[in-house]
Formats: sequence, C-alpha cells, structure tokens
Amino acid sequence: MDINNLDYIYVENEEKLDEVLSYIREAKVLGVDTETTGLDPINDRIRLLQIACTDKPAVVIDMFKLKEDVLYKLKNVFDSSSVKVFQNAKFDVEFLTANGFKFSGAIFDTMLASQIIGDRKLQRHGLGALAAYYLDINLPKEEQKSDFTGALRKEQIEYAAKDAVILLPLREKLIEEIKRYRLIEICKLEFDCVFAVADMELSGIKLHKEKWNKLFEKYDAQLKELRTKLNAELGSQGMQTSMFGEETSVDINLDSQSHVIKALAKKGIQLNTTSHAELVEYKDKHEVIKQLIDYRRVSKALQGFLIPMAQYINKTTGRIHSSYRQIGAGSGRFSCGEPNVQQIPRGKEFRECFVPEDGYKFIIADYSQIELRVAAEIAQDKTMIEAYKSGEDLHSLTAALVANKDIKDVTKAERQSAKAINFGLIYAMGAKGLQGYAKTVYGVDMTLEQAEIFRERFFDAYKGIANWHIRMKRASDITEVRTLAGRRCTFEGEAAITTLLNTPVQGTAADIAKKALGMLVPAARELKGHIVCTVHDEILLEVPENLAEEAALKLKAAMEKAGEYYLKQVPVIAETTIADSWAEK
Repeated sequence: MDINNLDYIYVENEEKLDEVLSYIREAKVLGVDTETTGLDPINDRIRLLQIACTDKPAVVIDMFKLKEDVLYKLKNVFDSSSVKVFQNAKFDVEFLTANGFKFSGAIFDTMLASQIIGDRKLQRHGLGALAAYYLDINLPKEEQKSDFTGALRKEQIEYAAKDAVILLPLREKLIEEIKRYRLIEICKLEFDCVFAVADMELSGIKLHKEKWNKLFEKYDAQLKELRTKLNAELGSQGMQTSMFGEETSVDINLDSQSHVIKALAKKGIQLNTTSHAELVEYKDKHEVIKQLIDYRRVSKALQGFLIPMAQYINKTTGRIHSSYRQIGAGSGRFSCGEPNVQQIPRGKEFRECFVPEDGYKFIIADYSQIELRVAAEIAQDKTMIEAYKSGEDLHSLTAALVANKDIKDVTKAERQSAKAINFGLIYAMGAKGLQGYAKTVYGVDMTLEQAEIFRERFFDAYKGIANWHIRMKRASDITEVRTLAGRRCTFEGEAAITTLLNTPVQGTAADIAKKALGMLVPAARELKGHIVCTVHDEILLEVPENLAEEAALKLKAAMEKAGEYYLKQVPVIAETTIADSWAEK
C-alpha cells in the first residue's frame, strides 16, 4: 500500500455526500475514524468523519460544512451488518453516539486487538506504532494535534484519510495473529464490550454535591485533629531559626517514612517501615500507631477523592464521566481514571454521595464469591463444586472444615476467619502471609501456629485446589496462562506461583463481567437507562423508577448467563439491589 498517494473524496455538500453514501452502504467492511475539536464527546464536536472502503476512494466528510437537514442522511450509515473497524473504538463511538449516530453489526478495534494479542515486542498500541510493526508503514502523526476548528489545510485532510484507510489492511494482519493464537472468542468479547464502556463514559454518574461537601468538611476537621494529636505525641522535627533570628520548633513530616520511624523510635517503638501491614501489627499496643493509621486513611481520602472530585463534574451534564481503560491489566481487568471511581472507599458515607437522577433508581448487582467459583472450576475441586451446587456457603464450609466442627455450629467470627483463609490460600499464600492478610484485610487475629494448622487443613479438605497448586509449581517453564474464555496472559522470565494462579482466576472473572456488560447494552437501551459504572465483579445501571423491577431481573439474568457461558460445572449467582444511592448494596 502506498499510503502517501491516496485516492480520497472530500465531502462538503449534499451532492458529494449522496455520491459516496451509495457505495459506503454496500461495503462489507468500513474503516472509520473521526477528527474532533477536543477530547470531550459532550462538549466538543466532530469536525471530520473519515470512512474507508475496499477498492474505493476514502471519504472525508466535513461535518462543519454540511447543514443539519443534510446531516440526517449520515445518522444511520453505521446501522448495518458491515464490520466497522476503529482504532480505540470507544472514542469514536462516544462522539458519534453523542451526535445521534446509530450502530448495529460487529465492530473491530485494532488497538484492543493488538493488546489482546499481547506481542511483547510492541510496547505501545497507538495507530502509528501498529502500522509500523504490523504493516511496515510509516504513518506520520504530526497533524494529530493540529487545530481542526478552523479552515483545513490539505495536509490535515490527507492525514485524516490515511487514518481510516490504514485500518483495513491492519485489520487483516491482526486477524492472522488472532487466529494464530486462538483469540477469536476474546476479541469478540472485548469488541462487544466497547459499547458498554462508551455508555458508562458518556452517561457518567451523579455526585450529590451537598453530601460530598459535608463529608469533605468532616474529614478535613478529622485530619487537623489527628495532625495536632500526632505532633503532640511524636514531638518536633527540631528547631528552626527564622529570618529574625528566632528559634521555633518544626513539626515532623507525618508523610515522611524516615521522620515517622525516628519519632517512633524515640518512644521505644522500633519499626523497619511504616507500611500499613507493619503498622497494623502494633495498632492494638500503641495509641499513637492507631492515630497514625487513621491519619493515613483520612489523608488519602482527602487527597485522593474528596478534594479533587469537584473538578471532574462536567459543566454540561453535572455528572462525573470517568475514563475506563478496557484492558487495564494483563488479566483483562478494567482500570479507571479521571477520576478513579473504582477505588472510591466502600464505606457508606462515601458511596451514598453517588445517586441516580430524580425519578430514576440504581440497580446494583455483583457476583457472589466469583473468584472462588472460578478457582473451583479451574482446579476441578470436587468439594468446592459440590458445595456450590448444593447452595452451601463456602466460607462457612471452610470454617467448619478447618475447625473440625459441624457447619451449623460455625460462629460469625469463624466465618470471617474463613474468608481470609479462602481468598488467601487459593493463591498459595504461606502461613506467615495468611496471618498478616487476615489481620490487615479482615481484622482477624491469627497466631502463626493457627495459620499453619488452617493452611494444612484447607488443602486436606480441598484436594483439587492442592493438586492445581502442585501442577503449577512443577511447571516452572510456563510462559503463558489462559483464562477459561481463552484470554492469553504471557510472562517474561519465570512467573511467581501466585501470578500463575491469580491471573487466570481474576482474568476469567473479568471475562465474565465483560460478557455481561456486552449483553446488557441492548437491555439498558430498551429500559431507557444506562450502564453507569463497573467495579470488577459489580455493575451499576441507572433506569427510570417505574422500570426498576424489570431492570433488576434483566441485570441478574444477564450476569448469571454470562457466568454460565464460561463456568460449566459451578453455578454463578448475581445478587441485585434497587437503590437510591450506591451505598445501598
């Protein structure tokens, strides 16, 4: 392909538009790209819409030049059986959807496809990098950041045309790699999920500003109080001479590990680090350690969420529109930013600030013990599989098995301990690690001797899990693992046993959630609602109040059907709640 001598048609009137639409509608595969006035699909505009078809001139449509009564002809151009090929599809889908375009049929995202293939020689997945690596074509990107709001230069139009045209041969090359690595199912999964991601980012989620401001004031007052107490307890950093020659004491820097370690040492508390795991070991022995942990928690909440959140409220919608990275981790899990709503503290006081619009309800659903269910399926552990089939609570069962008692006699505290045992030991945690994990995550005190006994009894009870661990430990030359959906997760060098166990479990759980999200898109549309957020195994819908009951049933059905798609022996359960805030789960 000679990318520098392209044949293209620049469309700036109705006559030209009619000419190109005649063959665009007949094409089986379309390369699609947009050039926009900015990155916000709500407040910025599409300047150019580029469409490429095989053996036809590329089309560059100037959206600013076409009148509104002509633009309607474009709105259904992608509502067809043709395959629509994009680079970073969610971006273009969001802009096009915000401008009234309708979609049906399959899409192909070259960026996602490259990430799924996971060639380690390729560090970046931008269009220029993909064209160079897979097609040996230099695709200049200098015009990418040029101004598309005013009069366009020939170079800008040609640049735009190239970005659409290159997608067609790039797709063909990527399909070869997808077939080679048996990744067709995963590609379909991710491509179907694009519309759910676009819906989440476009719809956003509402923040109750008054509640949020009150929460900020509460935490700000707590931080000041804790800082005063800690400075009084730990003393000053030393004396400092002012410009007038006066000596004053300087408070220690509570965010400096070295300062805190020195100050604690003066009080007879010897620490190697101030990591949370180490501090937790001493919090019941020293009030100052408890205050330090509280200070860290409050400071993190303020700096990470309470202070910056206001800047993310969109002036047009009044809602927060986070950015989701669809393949945010090697396991396939999402990551999120600007802001990261996936890491909003789970406490009621934070989540009750996220609310539906008036006349709407949240439908909140999450999977019950999905990682344990996935582990049971992967390991083919008969005891776990039978427990889930019979509807037993696995945490209570584990508590009974490690305590050598009847499941009916298991206490609440023993079940809490069993949570740490289950979630820690399925990933091959040692006794020392289990002890710390139980304390840090679940607030459970466990002696090292107890941890060793629990660990031994756990693997005696769950032979399938034990044998799975043995198999993975012996296979020291493993360079990749697969999820049950077939996602390929590769490693450089020798991977840790925890990684070999954790990745396919978390990855399969992510695949199941993405399958559900893809299935939910048409259902949400029918319900006049939107997917507003996802956090690993949790999905939030926002729907009109009168459709809440129907939405809850559809969400539960979609999530459980997605689970059945990949887990053939272990039943999958999704639990749903109709709510007036995110806190009501």
